Order: sequence, then C-alpha cells, then structure tokens
Amino acid sequence: MVVYKPVSRCIEFLKEILNSLRSHGVYVEVCTVDDITNLIREHSSLRSDIDVVFSIGGDGTFIKAAKLSLLYNNTPVLPYPCGRRNFFYEESLKTLLNKLVEEFIGGNYFIELYSTYNVCTQTTCEIFINETAIVNSNLGKVARYNVIVKSPLVESAFTLEGDGILLSTAAGSSGYSLSARGPLISPFTDLLLVTPLNTLQLGFPPLVLPRLSVIEITALNTSIVYIDGDFAGTLEKNMSIKVTAGSKYVKVVRFSHSRDLVRSVLARRTPF
Repeated sequence: MVVYKPVSRCIEFLKEILNSLRSHGVYVEVCTVDDITNLIREHSSLRSDIDVVFSIGGDGTFIKAAKLSLLYNNTPVLPYPCGRRNFFYEESLKTLLNKLVEEFIGGNYFIELYSTYNVCTQTTCEIFINETAIVNSNLGKVARYNVIVKSPLVESAFTLEGDGILLSTAAGSSGYSLSARGPLISPFTDLLLVTPLNTLQLGFPPLVLPRLSVIEITALNTSIVYIDGDFAGTLEKNMSIKVTAGSKYVKVVRFSHSRDLVRSVLARRTPF
C-alpha cells in the first residue's frame, strides 16, 4: 500500500514508486493521507495481506500511515520524505526511487521500532505515536490539573496550574514538547515525557518517565484533547484520562544505521 500527501511533488514520487513496484509484479493499493481516517474505520474491507506501507509526505502523513499499519499485524512502514516536517524520515535518502524499491525487495534494510502509548477515558482508548495534548478550552484563564504518576519505585501526585499538559513519546519529544522547552530525547529510548504548558509553578520541569509508568490526569477545568495533532474530544470538569504503554511498536524500514538527530530536528526550526 502507498499513502501519499496529495501535492504535486509527492504525486511525482508516487508515480515513480508505482511504476517500480508494478514492474516487479507487485499489487499496489493507493490512498491519500486524507483518506486514512475512513480506511482505519473500514479496514476490514481491505486486503489482509499487505506487506509494507509506503509513506510519501511529512510527519503527519507518516503518523497516519503508521496507525494504519498497526491494523495489519504491525506491517512495516517505509517512509520517503516529501513534506515540511520530516523527523520520521531519512533525509539522507538520495537513492533513486526504483533503486530504493529494489533494495527493499532484496531485503537490504533493517527495522527500527517506535513505541506507542494508549490514552484512555472511561469509555474509549486510542493509540498515540507522537503526543497527546490536553489544553485549556479557555486560554484566557488558568486551568488546573491533578496529576498522578505511578512507575516502578516511584509514585507521585501533584497539581499543575497553567495552559495544559503534553504527553510525548521519545519520538514526539522533537515536536510540540520541544517548543515548550522540553528535552530532545533519542527515539531509540522507550520513554514517556510529560511537559507542562506555561505553568504558574515557575521552574516546574518536564518529567521523563520509564515505559511502564501509568499517568492519570484529572482536568479541574474543561479542556480539549488532541491526539497526534487531531481533535480527540473534550474533557469536562473532573473528567480524567489515563496513559499507559501500548502493546505494539511501529516497524519502520531503514537503510542507514546512523542519523544526525540534532541536525535533522533543528534544521527544520530555523526562522527562515
């Protein structure tokens, strides 16, 4: 399957990949990133023998393609950069697309694992790969959140006052959390990051927690929840969410064993 961002540059890459795959006798299903939500909802109607999901776009395209891949027994995702934000992609890929396809078909690659986490309310659970944001619905006022953290050998409870809270995976630490002065964490580590947004408690640091941690957040003011950048619902006053480690890892196809993490992140954050 090929998932692509429907812009001219990505469409040109799509055509090259389709021609190369079909020349090897590979059956290909194609969809845009905008169609992913419906595909996830109706995945039972699709073919069950998908071997790989190509992602052509930026980080948003990758995250949606990765969530689709999790429905197919963790089918690997092969990302090719074609977007403004390409943290999940190998920027060093200079190989022609037909050569890249040959390398993949020939098995000349390795798999990198990205962790997932569950965010649950009383009625539903969803997976996040990058981050979950809980933000005050009324940014003109300060919101309050009761936070309970349980992890091996550590248990803590505290109240935060501010604009909201971010819960990020190690990979997600390069996004919204980094802008909120959270640390940049290597995606090779399996950690969960809790970053407060504009807290009244001056100097309250982000928390870096092990994978086995359980975090429960109760909103004392009405708040909005975003999961991997998409609106996920509203937390009414005194409603809670719980975050735990997911049971699946996203499998990402890689061709290079080394990566300049700092440069790949900061180069996209220059002012011009």
